[in-house]
Amino acid sequence: MANRNHNGDLKRLWRKTGILILVLFVIGILLAILVDFAKGPLHLSKSVADPIKALIVLMIGGSISYLLERYLFQLTTRTLGAKSTTSLRFVIRLFLLFAVILAVLAAFGVGLSSVVFGGAFITAIIGLAGQTMFGNLIAGIAILIFHPFEVGDRINFVAWQYPILMPSFPHEATKPIYTGNVVDISLMYTSILTDSGPVMAVPNGIIIQAAVENLSQSKRRILRMRFDIDIALDPNQLLPRVEKMLQTLGYTGITPQIIDVTPISYSVLMVVDTQSRTDDEVRHQILSHLVPIVQRLAKPASNDKDSSGQHA
Repeated sequence: MANRNHNGDLKRLWRKTGILILVLFVIGILLAILVDFAKGPLHLSKSVADPIKALIVLMIGGSISYLLERYLFQLTTRTLGAKSTTSLRFVIRLFLLFAVILAVLAAFGVGLSSVVFGGAFITAIIGLAGQTMFGNLIAGIAILIFHPFEVGDRINFVAWQYPILMPSFPHEATKPIYTGNVVDISLMYTSILTDSGPVMAVPNGIIIQAAVENLSQSKRRILRMRFDIDIALDPNQLLPRVEKMLQTLGYTGITPQIIDVTPISYSVLMVVDTQSRTDDEVRHQILSHLVPIVQRLAKPASNDKDSSGQHA
């Protein structure tokens, strides 16, 4: 019964969207005809009538675009799924964009055949492709064709245009990664729901140049963890306990290693093979068990110092 009602709602939404788009087409045609008829009685010159018709085209095209975004694209997502509708939505948006551009040029009296096949138009398109807007458009097409990621995928991306400060604490350097779920790929932007909450709209021209890690395609990844230990702590006591702790947490086959020494500390490295969603979850899990181990080993050293001081 619920499925039947759901299908009925989808049919009504299809019908409503189609009727509204058809009505907009008819209104646009009638307004264009009205402008042509008004040239005589109102003595409208071509320089006035053509911009009016171009404005009508833009208004109708914008209204149709709103209807597609508001109703039709949501409908296809509900029926086909987010990943399957990405290509369809992109093609419809691209077709609508060029249709509006050609219609506006036609409203200014430029013949469609000369627009499409004219050498000047092709030269202009090639020249504009290097500009930001057309660069993003072409990058969006490339994303659609080569599929480095799809709507719904969880990704990390590193882009030189969005640098962040490196950490000042004495751990290994981290990559300036932005992490989130892809929610949309439009003509100009790729929208990513970030872990911090807001949706980040990244220009396609930037995301196509970025280093992208598709976490949805591979659940496993390697995490390097380095931490510094007081030089007074005996590594022969610490390292076996850390290795046993890792085995207890399910990280088998990992041997902590000393990779650096300073006059006051030595650095221990662990390379963890993890399937966790975020690196912070793994760090928290391991460090929350590591700190008590270090504290227990540090107490005897502290007691020895206190006793030696009292003895003196």
